[in-house]
Amino acid sequence: MTFSLYLAMVGIGWLMIYTVGYSEDYSKGFSHFMFETQVGKQTIWIGIAFAVFLFTYIIDRKFWETFAYPIYGVGLVLLVAVLIFGREIKGATSWFAFGSFTFQPSEFAKFGTALAMAAYLSTYRVNLRQLRHQVLALGLILVPTGLILLQPDAGSALVFLSFLMLMYREGFPANVYILGFTSIVLLLLGFVYP
Repeated sequence: MTFSLYLAMVGIGWLMIYTVGYSEDYSKGFSHFMFETQVGKQTIWIGIAFAVFLFTYIIDRKFWETFAYPIYGVGLVLLVAVLIFGREIKGATSWFAFGSFTFQPSEFAKFGTALAMAAYLSTYRVNLRQLRHQVLALGLILVPTGLILLQPDAGSALVFLSFLMLMYREGFPANVYILGFTSIVLLLLGFVYP
């Protein structure tokens, strides 16, 4: 059921790109269609995404448990490297550019953070009601978030904060969320009404 919903969404999205961007260039041949038009590039990315899905689906769960923290570490290294060697696009130094190919390390870091959080929270000895475990879990989220804010790329950083919902589900105390939300509101009010 879930996979059929995914396929339906991909198909509808592809069809929308095809119809909105329709031009006479579509009839210039297959290679022109695939590599020069927006819908052709989207078709290539759909194929790549499906191949990645199949690859990750057939890999054993033990692989992800074993390599969760190394993948997270590679993500952090890439986030530091992009601050030094990255290319600025639209005001944020958050991209590596290799010719016409660009790569945003924050996307890889999201994957690595999700793996690291899953590996950490899946251990039986983790109790998010204890301060030490709260600090470690928050550290897994806040380190990449801070590196992304240095780029500055607030949009990608906000995605990392969605991991806080996962922590609440796993037992992180609600009063910490209330205190954090209240602090943010007071900070914003301080900017609006100095």
